Amino acid sequence: MKVRALANISGPMGRKAAGAEFVVGAAEGKDLIERKLVVSVEEAAPVKETADEKPLKKAAAKE
Repeated sequence: MKVRALANISGPMGRKAAGAEFVVGAAEGKDLIERKLVVSVEEAAPVKETADEKPLKKAAAKE
């Protein structure tokens, strides 16, 4: 489970600064969330290019 620290914390996962994102086990993550030390972070899906996007035009070389 990926989480983000809400405060500076230290424990079995090491020292983490407020705002740091890190991965912990499900049970440990649930415990940290219940204690309001971290929030769960959903991992973003990779961005896919669509066929509707037009490629950028390169500036014509002046000779």
